[in-house]
Amino acid sequence: MAIYDPATTPKVILLELEVLFLVIATGAWGGVVRYLLKTNKKSDKGVRPFLANCLTQIIISCFTSFLLSAIAIEQGLSFNMILVFAGIGGVCSGAILKSIATKIQKIVSGMTK
Repeated sequence: MAIYDPATTPKVILLELEVLFLVIATGAWGGVVRYLLKTNKKSDKGVRPFLANCLTQIIISCFTSFLLSAIAIEQGLSFNMILVFAGIGGVCSGAILKSIATKIQKIVSGMTK
């Protein structure tokens, strides 16, 4: 598995399919962990809402882990650190997306003034 250095390929970052799969799988697992941590164990809503809510969390976590992994790749971090960023992105997806949204709002509000 290899992640090619952007210095050698300035216009394109090449990513092997295995690396992409591992980033997405790590983010999905982080989403499952996040959902299990925030789920109220006493509520018994049924299997269908449980699976729908869990799938929603997994999708959000995969997106966030992909964003953080892209940042890690851009910084030239090692493969292990990229997976760590993917896992953290999966588990902490809500807080990370809120933080990114706040920063983007500040940038946009600074452009409109």
